[in-house]
Amino acid sequence: MMNLSNRTHPTDSPNMRRGFFIALTFALLTLSNGLAAASNRPKCMSIQGYTLDTKGQTIPYVSLVFKNSGEWILSDENGHFSYQVVALKKDSILVQRIGYQRLVLSSEELINKPSIQLTSELINLNSIEIEARPADQISMQNMGDFSKSKGMGTVDHSRMLKRIPGLSIKSYGGPAGISTLSLDGGPSSHTRVTVNGIDITSAQNGEADLSQLPLPYIQHMEYVPYDISGSGSGGIDGMVQLESGDLPSQINLSSGSFGHQAYDIYLNHNYGGLWGSVHIGQRHEEGNYPVSWNEDSYTRTNNSLDQDFVAFKLRKLFTSTLYWQASFLQSDQSRGVAGLVWSPDTLSNRWDQLQLLGSTLGWLRPTSNTHLHLALRRSREKYENPLLRINSDHFVQSKQIKLQNEWNWNKHITLNSEMSLHEDEIQSSDANTHMRNTLIAVVTPSLRVLDFITLVPSIKLHTSPDLYERILQDYQAQLDLNLGPLEQIAASHGEVYKYPSFNDLFWEPGGNIGLEAEETDVTTIQADFDLNNAGQLLIQWQKKESNNLIQWMPVHSYWQPNNVQSATRESRKAIWQVEFPSLSLKSHAHLSLIYTRDHTRDTRLRYAPSRTTNAGITWSPHVYEFNLTYNYISDRISMYSYPENITIDASELWSVSAARSWLTHHGNLTTVISVENLTDLEHETIRGYPEPGRSFRLSLNYSR
Repeated sequence: MMNLSNRTHPTDSPNMRRGFFIALTFALLTLSNGLAAASNRPKCMSIQGYTLDTKGQTIPYVSLVFKNSGEWILSDENGHFSYQVVALKKDSILVQRIGYQRLVLSSEELINKPSIQLTSELINLNSIEIEARPADQISMQNMGDFSKSKGMGTVDHSRMLKRIPGLSIKSYGGPAGISTLSLDGGPSSHTRVTVNGIDITSAQNGEADLSQLPLPYIQHMEYVPYDISGSGSGGIDGMVQLESGDLPSQINLSSGSFGHQAYDIYLNHNYGGLWGSVHIGQRHEEGNYPVSWNEDSYTRTNNSLDQDFVAFKLRKLFTSTLYWQASFLQSDQSRGVAGLVWSPDTLSNRWDQLQLLGSTLGWLRPTSNTHLHLALRRSREKYENPLLRINSDHFVQSKQIKLQNEWNWNKHITLNSEMSLHEDEIQSSDANTHMRNTLIAVVTPSLRVLDFITLVPSIKLHTSPDLYERILQDYQAQLDLNLGPLEQIAASHGEVYKYPSFNDLFWEPGGNIGLEAEETDVTTIQADFDLNNAGQLLIQWQKKESNNLIQWMPVHSYWQPNNVQSATRESRKAIWQVEFPSLSLKSHAHLSLIYTRDHTRDTRLRYAPSRTTNAGITWSPHVYEFNLTYNYISDRISMYSYPENITIDASELWSVSAARSWLTHHGNLTTVISVENLTDLEHETIRGYPEPGRSFRLSLNYSR
């Protein structure tokens, strides 16, 4: 007879409690003298904005060099830049980009007017203007742009990601549960998630597990609803781009409900023009919380999580035309597997590791720019269930090399091209060893046929031996109207796809090597309004028609996937945001109405909400910051049944945080009290996996 015992963590699991209190003692000793000498220095602030041309169009890859410190930042491919400073120091910032006139700003100008407008050297103008624009711009390529603030404290990823319209988080309950996201009622595998430009999607199941990303590591989020260049499999519902951000040297501590304890340390330094940062941390969650089921109440156990991580970033600006940057992350998780609420599991455990390594070499020229990207994703997973005698082991590796080039022929024609090679590999106790290669070639000209009309067609070749070979086409049109509050109308139509995962193809038993790729046609129309003092408003309509959707169905004594499903999804979204700098107040809200139809059953799709809403207010008077957020998601079908489907109830969740900063000669101390699920609502995101109720968290940040 098998001897069953309670789960114990591996011997190499970090001692979270001892590390937490050592870090707490160190921080308090460091701060004891600093708190006695307060001054009137400004509080830690986040500088972010956009680099624009004289027509308000974004300019990518503009370098901002801080002359005194030698540090530099680079605006991304959407022209967005972000930088955090502890205190305002007098400095001059050189803003430069090949093909545009250089600009020197003072630190005060950069903070007060964060969006920078550059003049092309090909245009004869007498002056360069600095134009203030909202930090959270919305465009056809960027729909949901948000950076964390110190006033939010240590918060879960879901609080930031819910700024994305139409989003729903799917979690297997509590901190130890795997967590994924889906958009517009689609499966999680239809949304690509990147971290510092590295795709974190697992080729094994086609999903990105957000629980593997350390909470303090992710600082910035952008959502691209439709990527016309189509960089590969899995972006049917768009791309969520997560960034680690640039921070001052700091230490963070947090403690809270359900046994939460965490700390992390971030250090950065400039070594003769080579800027580098190191980020390490640990997190412990007891994860035991009360739940109710079938009129009984009890404590949910075996839901603990131990996580430790290490990350670094390097970047070097060799010349004004040549730069290099690299990033690395490794996170290790040891967690319990609590099981379904009606079938709790007190024995199973899982250990998993995620490694991300990326590098970019950029070369900027007067009429073009070229970027070489290298990326590596590795994951390992071990799962043990003594009761069912399961001991599975999986290793998944994905490599990518991508060459991108943008060539500005003249002011009317820009040609973008991309060539990339992907290699995915799995070694699994349940799916054996397999490998696949994918070659992608994309040509995307941008044609400005009139001053207010831009056409962007795209031709994409995607090929993977014995799996997929197609030439896909996309079309986009943009009209810059400036008719009263209506600034822009844009429309696009394109073809996207998703490969079957390794589990779909090779899982034993049940894998189906005859599966075809899922294919979807996406049509989008949106309008952008500038309401002046009332903020910005974006309205979007989008329709997705999918075929060959993969569905697992029972066959004899096991389940097997088949291309049996077709579906239509249609969404209507309104996104509003406003900022009142004189009141230190900003607010946002979005509403998504989603219609889905499974043509096989003539009913809406599983786990597809019909409505999502998110709204929030941030008030930052002097050394304080207050945040209030509301999120609503309608009911969803979890399982088709007769005579009625099994559903998950709608939920309304509130979160609130209050922060206070103390500003000293030795640095900046910020304390945050936050409350999640303020009304203590019982809710689920996946049927049978209840989420925790009301939780409190106290966070402490010291930076200098």
